[in-house]
Amino acid sequence: MKKLDEFCIPFSNLKFGSNLFNFEINNSFFEAFDYSIYEGCELILQLDFRKENNLMDLQFNYQGITFTSCDRCLDTVSVDIKSNFKSILKFGHDFEQIINDDVVYLPYESYEYNIAQQFYEHFLLNFPKKVIHDNDLCNSKQIALMNKYSNRPENVEFDHRWSKLKDFKTRNKNIKK
Repeated sequence: MKKLDEFCIPFSNLKFGSNLFNFEINNSFFEAFDYSIYEGCELILQLDFRKENNLMDLQFNYQGITFTSCDRCLDTVSVDIKSNFKSILKFGHDFEQIINDDVVYLPYESYEYNIAQQFYEHFLLNFPKKVIHDNDLCNSKQIALMNKYSNRPENVEFDHRWSKLKDFKTRNKNIKK
């Protein structure tokens, strides 16, 4: 991972209270982490960095659009992204940074904090796991090719031992309603 200096916030120079930061995130941000499934992105990250005596409260809000490959047809699909999360920075007696849930413990001699890694991890964990086109917009030639070479046999005999389980499944769906 390359160091992303533009995401480094020197909190020792900030005033107490709310400090607002805006970042534009594009594909070069993800390329810095040597892992990019994104063909492009245009995100706006707004950070409210609230500095207090013993801790700092970070509130991240981001939105934008990301371009990635469709999991079904491999064509490019756009994904709208909008999310927010919070984090707290506290000082501790350790000599290195420790992350525990949403609380980050920094050494007392720290004077700046780089938000790039924290934002990157949150973005990856909250990105949709399955990305496909909406309403049959997938590449029809690719879908036809997949269907042609799929290993699904046409004339498969149904194993009647499983029919009782299917009845059980449909019966449970009707009960839940």
